[in-house]
Amino acid sequence: MPFPIEPDPRGSDSESDFLIQDPFGLRRAVTPFFAFDLQNGMLSEPRSGEARGIGTSFYVTPFGHQLSAMHVITDFLNARKARIRPGPEKNLLELKATWIGVYHDPGLVFGAHKAGTLLAANDIALFPVDQSKDPAAVVFSADRLNHIEPSLDLTGWDITGLKERTVYLPVRVGCPASITVGDRVLAIGYPSVQSWHGLSMVSYREEMRGSVGRVIALDRSWEQERKIWPTITVDVAWQGGMSGGPVFNEDGQVVGIVSRGLDTTDGSQAWSKALWLEALPFNKNVYGNIDPRNPGWVVGWGACNAHSVIELFSTQAEAEAFVQKTDPRLSARNVSTRHPALFTRPDRGPRSAAR
Repeated sequence: MPFPIEPDPRGSDSESDFLIQDPFGLRRAVTPFFAFDLQNGMLSEPRSGEARGIGTSFYVTPFGHQLSAMHVITDFLNARKARIRPGPEKNLLELKATWIGVYHDPGLVFGAHKAGTLLAANDIALFPVDQSKDPAAVVFSADRLNHIEPSLDLTGWDITGLKERTVYLPVRVGCPASITVGDRVLAIGYPSVQSWHGLSMVSYREEMRGSVGRVIALDRSWEQERKIWPTITVDVAWQGGMSGGPVFNEDGQVVGIVSRGLDTTDGSQAWSKALWLEALPFNKNVYGNIDPRNPGWVVGWGACNAHSVIELFSTQAEAEAFVQKTDPRLSARNVSTRHPALFTRPDRGPRSAAR
């Protein structure tokens, strides 16, 4: 399939920066995320009464697992002096005042509306640099040693409180390259998000935008101690709030995550970089239940009869509990499940194939 969306030919937006109005597909799969107060659930800008989005994240499994860019949460963590251990394992960050979460399924927003359901992120997998290994660490202050910097601009987490499966995106991880220099890629994110507290509800305003650029460089270099990771460089400047958003190839598959960009005023070439997912190995702690051998599929546990999958779960325990409660004639089996078309209604299940 082609890009999941392109500029409306009837509008005046350019291909490099266009508004996306898609309440049933991409807006369910790609979300803005915020810091919120753990005491009252409100967005965490109490002095102004207004909050802005931190960045963009997107679902990669129907069970609520998301990916984003690590750098978009380092400011959040550093400002709160959060201490975490280096490594790709899931780090449970214990912050007493604030946390991060997404507005799930807010629909298409015109003006100020109720913001949707605020759901928290949990089991966050991070790749922080171990500051103590820096040759100059002996002269660093204690605060500097506790400062978090990414050794890989990637994070994954689970969204808690979901009551149904989510629309998710097909992701290419540890795959042969599907893009080359000169190819077009599409980035999607939320460069402009605002929220404020009214008398009876949280109001919300955002613009989801897309940006198509051409690949001008691909680099597989990866030295985590030097904060070098595989990148895709394109010839357009992606806006800051798009950080963490998906980058698609022209087959509609996610090949990267928006990382950073530079817009110039001196006439030189603007550029942006994405973390290149195809050049990374698969790690279940980070990517959840995606099937690395089949982009667009997920691996889970199905409650199955002799012919098909009746219900799909992320763990064997969940599938076995469903079998015991529903019908002992069913069996819990490991299955790989095809991703439905992006714009298929989320309450219509995907096709499944038991392994």
